[in-house]
Amino acid sequence: MPGPGAAQLLEVWERALDQEPVRRALTLLAAACPQEPEGELAGWPLGRRDAALLAFRAELFGPQLEAIAQCPGCGLEVELSFPAGSLGPVGAAQPVTVRRDGFEVVLRAVTSNDLLSLESADAQPDAHTALVHRCIAGASAGGVAVEPASLPAGMVAALGEELGRADPAATTELALECPGCARPWLAPLHIASYLWAELHHWARRVLLDIHTLAHAYGWSERDILALPPRRRQAYLELVAT
Repeated sequence: MPGPGAAQLLEVWERALDQEPVRRALTLLAAACPQEPEGELAGWPLGRRDAALLAFRAELFGPQLEAIAQCPGCGLEVELSFPAGSLGPVGAAQPVTVRRDGFEVVLRAVTSNDLLSLESADAQPDAHTALVHRCIAGASAGGVAVEPASLPAGMVAALGEELGRADPAATTELALECPGCARPWLAPLHIASYLWAELHHWARRVLLDIHTLAHAYGWSERDILALPPRRRQAYLELVAT
């Protein structure tokens, strides 16, 4: 973990600490894309958001990812190690048109704003239906515009199955095969959660380093974070001797 920016990253960690996952992902995205207007980030398709977070993760912690997946067949824990480059973009987000039962519906990609709306107090009980309705950019029957809420349940269910086509990169899955029972399966990888877990682990370790050096030398947090990583580690090793 590079020393420059450590203080700012601790501030990002502190802001995100008590946030719900969607807002936390946006806090991380704002740190990853400081040149972008923060108010617009919630309108990004999830695939674009995750691509930016994956690049940010590589910048902070390196290109190699490590994880553990549990085989759904025999329960064996499988250790994984792969480069971030192997999770290349699946495709750009773009509207898709679904024609079924006399209806024609245009779907757009899901955004963080859509997910945040489901967390609000007045969100519909059926979150999946509410999400589909929000992502309908236009709907018609026989050339006449219709409201999303008037679509029959079967059509809404079909639209839910098609929603992923509007943003193929929004879902990241790893194709795995168990070395124990040879069962193949797809394991989901949630980029925002993965990055947060690493940042949280890093922040706790840095806070412990600060505590150790401040107790040993009386230095301030600012002075400790200003030290180059190798020099900071050298002082930690001296304290431990």
